[in-house]
Amino acid sequence: MTRFSTDSARPLGQGLQSPAGSLLDGELVAMLRGYKRSVAGRYRALVKDELLTSLPPGPLRVSPKVDGELWFLVFDGSVAFLASPTGRVVSGDVPVLDEARAATSRAHTRTVIAGELYAARPSGRPRVGDLANAMGGEDKAAVERMAFVAFDTLQGGAADGPELTPVYAERHASLTRLLDGGKRVRAVKTEIVSGGEAVTALFDAWVEGGKGEGLVIRGSDELVYKAKPTISIDAAVIGYTESSEGADRVGSLLLGLVRENGQIQLIGSCGNMPTEQRLAFMPKLQAMHAESNYRHANNRGALYRFVRPEIVVEIKVTDIQSEGSSGDPIERMILEWHDGAWRSVRELPGASILHPVFVRTRDDKRVDAVDVRVAQVQERCLVTGIDRAADPIVLPASEVIRREVYTKATKGDLAVRKLVVWRTHKESAGPDLGYPAFVVQFTDFSAGRKDPLQRDVKLASDASGAMRIADEMIAEGIKKGWERRP
Repeated sequence: MTRFSTDSARPLGQGLQSPAGSLLDGELVAMLRGYKRSVAGRYRALVKDELLTSLPPGPLRVSPKVDGELWFLVFDGSVAFLASPTGRVVSGDVPVLDEARAATSRAHTRTVIAGELYAARPSGRPRVGDLANAMGGEDKAAVERMAFVAFDTLQGGAADGPELTPVYAERHASLTRLLDGGKRVRAVKTEIVSGGEAVTALFDAWVEGGKGEGLVIRGSDELVYKAKPTISIDAAVIGYTESSEGADRVGSLLLGLVRENGQIQLIGSCGNMPTEQRLAFMPKLQAMHAESNYRHANNRGALYRFVRPEIVVEIKVTDIQSEGSSGDPIERMILEWHDGAWRSVRELPGASILHPVFVRTRDDKRVDAVDVRVAQVQERCLVTGIDRAADPIVLPASEVIRREVYTKATKGDLAVRKLVVWRTHKESAGPDLGYPAFVVQFTDFSAGRKDPLQRDVKLASDASGAMRIADEMIAEGIKKGWERRP
């Protein structure tokens, strides 16, 4: 069976790199995406100060966190290739795969290994952006810098052991035997220690010593802990919500970063701040209200009130991510501040902040492409095209193709029922936008009712289907006593 396609592949040195969606093996695709979702769900983020108090008792397996991208090394008989959760594939004559192929004789026939694909540096630890740089340039790509550090097995493993075991220590031992002696392909270094003090010492040596992005800690409770230094970000305040504790204080702040052309891209929100700061923010932000054609709700459904882009705050986060748990890019809305109001542009790949904590207001900084630059996220994760200008999506106007209004006098009040059918002309604008071809809406207004205004909205893919739905709504909603109006 052909595991992947190279039809749209581009050169990668003497090898090939195929774009997202190139994996053809449905079982393998599900395995890779499922692993990323499950691992992301098990991670618990910690900062250095929490290492002494938040780790479980018993032995802890501690490894340095390499700053790269999650990829999977696949052995299929004597064939070896690299695949990402989104279905990108690296294959052919690439040094990292040449070394990997030497290990296929020691592996079960079908072996799938999770790890970090990264690009080595002449000095200092790898950074996530280094990998994209190394893989650029097609036939001139710096493929000799590419390396893979393995940390888990999804299927198979070393042939001198079982194909898979539920015990992580055994899976890691299998990886170590399988990749023994490797330079570009190797098992992740692991120390077994007990207690937060020992882990803190490794943090000092590996992370603060410049050898790793962070620590990955595995305990006997099957949880995976990820410890990183806290990250500071300066962001613009775009909006706010009221606190559930009272209308006199702010609940959370909606934050954005400025792209090079002045557009602002949302990065998330921050609600972790002292009570006195919540109280201080409220009157200041209330005086800064601004109009917006974009609506954004918090996780409880409360809409943010938009404000003028004048306040900069510093926040601490434990991580910044550019991909969701499925491996798909995280898309964030881009806004423009124009004529004293906010205007939505479009969603493009961006980043999401984890566990934000308010630090202070930065009165010494302005909302511009220097002080709150979007490039701050590139220090922690890779976002393709984050600095290019975002063009608004221009959509064709909708067309009303049927409209009927009916009234009925009841107890001195005038009840109104209205049917509208319109064609959006937007169904071909792109699958990501999700516009239907036709929309049918039946509106029922009765002033004497507890819920005066009721709507029923249905979608259709063609005109005949839309008209059939409309006829059914009229037959059900317009009975004796209703008079049609112009």
